[in-house]
Formats: sequence, C-alpha cells, structure tokens
Amino acid sequence: MTPEIQAQVRHIQKFGRYARQFCLLIGVVLGVSVPLILWSIFAGPRVKTLQISLGTLFVSGDHLTSRQLQAWLAIAVVTNFTLVLWSIYHLHRLFSHLEAGEIYTRRNVRHIRQVGMLAMAIAVLQLVLPALTFVLMEIGFIDRALIDVVDVSLPGRGALLIGPGSFSGFVMAALVLLASWIMDVGRETSDDAAAMRRDAELVI
Repeated sequence: MTPEIQAQVRHIQKFGRYARQFCLLIGVVLGVSVPLILWSIFAGPRVKTLQISLGTLFVSGDHLTSRQLQAWLAIAVVTNFTLVLWSIYHLHRLFSHLEAGEIYTRRNVRHIRQVGMLAMAIAVLQLVLPALTFVLMEIGFIDRALIDVVDVSLPGRGALLIGPGSFSGFVMAALVLLASWIMDVGRETSDDAAAMRRDAELVI
C-alpha cells in the first residue's frame, strides 16, 4: 500500500469515527423524541402547538380530540421512527467498519443495501399514510373535520395526496441501492484481482 493510499485510508477512518458518533447522537435524540411525541398525541388538545404531518394532510394539537385519530397517529409515528432508527443503526455499523479501516467488504455492502431498502420503505410509507388516512376518513373511522389539508398557497406545498415531491424519496433510495451494487461489483473485482496475484506469485 502506497503512502498516498494509506493517507486516504486514515482520512476515511477519521470520517468514519465522526460519522459514527453523529449517528449515535441522532439515534439518541430520535429515541427520546418518540415517547415525547406519543405523549403529546395522547395528551390531546392540551398540546396545541403539536403538528403531525401525513404527507399533504396534517393534524394540529387542538384537533386531537378523537381516540381513533390518536391511535392512528401513534401508529404512523412509531412506524416512521422505527424505519428511520433502523436506517441509522445500519449507518452506525457502516461507519464503525470504516473507522476500523474496513472499506470494500461484504458487510459494508450489506449495510448500504439495507439503508437503501429502508429508504425505499420510507418513501412508500409517505405515499401510503395519506392514502390510508383518506380511506379512514371516507369510512368514518376518523372525523374528516379533524384533518387539515396543506394550504396550496404555501411555497413548495400542494393539496394533492400525491405530488411531484412525493417521489423524491424513491430517487434517493434508488441511488443508495445503485451505490451498494457498484460497491459490491468493485469488491468482487478487487477480490478476484487479489486472488489472481496470489496465484501468479505461487506459480513463480
């Protein structure tokens, strides 16, 4: 390994250490936020400043008067945070391996692929939640008067359940999955080249 490559590896290890610590911090913050948000939901109208977003639909704290709506929002929040926290876990493990100097490894490819799949699941959830909320309103499980629609006059927002911004998550997830695939091919190519060099040395 040349001195230039060794220096690059050290930079990657340093980045991995800081990124791992940052993931740990974010994980702790989100882990503490979940029970606080759930408490705010079930506290009802007492927390008037609370706003829970469901795509282009949202619920404000003073509308939390229905147990059915509270239960649905709790399910939505727990599902969202579970996917996000699981993604952060895989990122934390990835950066831990980078900190240890493990770069082109099967484990890293697996962690990157898992992050991409979880990002895809989050993107799907952003489409499913408003659609299911609309269905629950139609069947009368949730009072439609308690649900607000995002004001179309606000920049970057629309009143449609599905808009152009709804698919941005799919693009990011696809890019992560593509990166994992390219990294896996690069890893296999590097392993094959190393095996060929070893065979050549044995022949000599």
